[in-house]
Amino acid sequence: MNKFFNKFFKESMLGVVFLVTFVMIIGLSYLIPHFIKEQAIKDAYNESDRLTNYIRMFRAYYASDILKKVKEHTDLQANFDHKTQEKVIPLPATLVHDLGERFTQETDISIEMYSNYPFPNRESRKLDIYQRDALAYILKNPGETFSKEDTVDGQLTYRTAFGDYLFDASCVTCHNTRPDTPKNDWKLGDMRGVIEVSIPIHVEKISSLGLTSKVLLFILVNFLFLLLYYFLQIKMKNEKLQSAVTNKDKILSEYKRAVDAGAIVSKTNNKGVITYVNDAFVKISGYSRKELLGKPQSIIRHPQTLPEVFKNMWENLLNKKVWQGDLKNRKKDGTSYYVYGTIVPILDEKDSIVEFLAIRYDTTILHEAITRATLAEKAKGSFLANMSHELRTPLNAIIGFSQILERRNKLEDKDKAYVAKIQLSGENLLALVNSILDFSKIEEGKMEFYPTDINIETLFDEICILLETQAHDKKINIIRHGFNNTNSLLADKQLLKQAFINILSNAIKFTPENGEIKINYQYKDSLHHFSICDNGIGISQKDLKELFDPFKQGDAARETLAKGTGLGLAITKKIITELHKGNISVESALGKGSCFKISL
Repeated sequence: MNKFFNKFFKESMLGVVFLVTFVMIIGLSYLIPHFIKEQAIKDAYNESDRLTNYIRMFRAYYASDILKKVKEHTDLQANFDHKTQEKVIPLPATLVHDLGERFTQETDISIEMYSNYPFPNRESRKLDIYQRDALAYILKNPGETFSKEDTVDGQLTYRTAFGDYLFDASCVTCHNTRPDTPKNDWKLGDMRGVIEVSIPIHVEKISSLGLTSKVLLFILVNFLFLLLYYFLQIKMKNEKLQSAVTNKDKILSEYKRAVDAGAIVSKTNNKGVITYVNDAFVKISGYSRKELLGKPQSIIRHPQTLPEVFKNMWENLLNKKVWQGDLKNRKKDGTSYYVYGTIVPILDEKDSIVEFLAIRYDTTILHEAITRATLAEKAKGSFLANMSHELRTPLNAIIGFSQILERRNKLEDKDKAYVAKIQLSGENLLALVNSILDFSKIEEGKMEFYPTDINIETLFDEICILLETQAHDKKINIIRHGFNNTNSLLADKQLLKQAFINILSNAIKFTPENGEIKINYQYKDSLHHFSICDNGIGISQKDLKELFDPFKQGDAARETLAKGTGLGLAITKKIITELHKGNISVESALGKGSCFKISL
């Protein structure tokens, strides 16, 4: 049974066609009667609306034309008792009532009129539940109809009630002046009552079954055509399948040739014994194919490879996962080579591992390049350390001698100020050298960080003193705002000072004589906000993208006499964002100055 199910439903489209057809037959056998009833209800409503409109049109014509001429040229009276009295013709409403009966003679359709304010001759009439509901609904919702399925004398009937409104002034006058009127305050547009049309719904079972049988016959004919098409296609599919298998073998052969041309390929059984190697494997390992086949894969293992690498590899493979990674292997002559490999466990129909397929790529040249780069990095570190020592020695001497000069009593106040500036400049230069030399430490995450509480106003006092001479020479006015009674900031003072000096030095450097630099500070939302804005040469949008990259300078900067290393802003960004976890951004345009914004 299970075999039949698999063949019928899984291996062919026949089962799907059968299942879809069966579901359609069952569904339609329930849906078709429902749709027939729905259509019958729609038809009943449309017929009711049509009859009501006819009655209204004839009544309007009777009231405005016929009744008017009768009153003008005869002594006939209009009243409801026209059937029992001579020289009496029916009122418009009575005529409508009589016409409704005449229209529906010899049919099972009925037309009735009733009101919540009946004339005395109709007061004895009792309304059923539907009629009371219809009056209440239409009074509450003028202009709408009230429709409902109901059972009348054992017959399913669709009843529709239409509001009947006073449409003419003569009708209003008549209703208000009649002696037997139920009330005398009628006005145009008042609902006088309801016109109800009741139409039986004949949803005969035999008609439903007849329609259903036709639909089912159509489905079965289509099903037979599908069967015919299916069987005609079997032969063609078998031929195509045979051709596809042949083409697949050819394509797989081409894939294998393409992989062998660029990769080192091998296969082993589930014990790690080599069962296949391609020419690239033979060439790089130095072994012959005969020496490799039947040997364990460890024949090329390098003794320097850590055991943890192979432990991780086998844990993944035995759990039927793909392993990828770098390996150092050993050739037959003892020399080493590097590969990046992907090893895939091959599974059988029982989901058991039968072999392993390994595809590797030679990365020896890449590893040699990395080794050279590592050695160069070490050489750079050694150079920077030596240079640091050589630079710090004279700087410390300058700072030391300036301190000695500062302590001498014979110096005038002006000379002491100069010595203080020498000392402060020397200290700043020493800090700058340290920052530049530590650039590589920042990149490697080894920079030492010493946060302390800093008074922000004092910090910028020191920065402005250091840059005073540089700004004075170009007659640049540095304006500070918001620095009174500032909060303290937890940061590495020396590094933060260097970051702001880098930005301000550039601002002075690229601002023309008699220019202006504004430094603003604000403490908001638990953040310290700084902005340093100048009216200098500005930066192009193209250069803004690389502004914080090491050794980059904008075109406008290169075209001026101002020169720099292109390292200052790179160091600044690392100090602000990496060490202090802050943010730095810049807004600028050529010829319109620059504005650096920092949040800490």
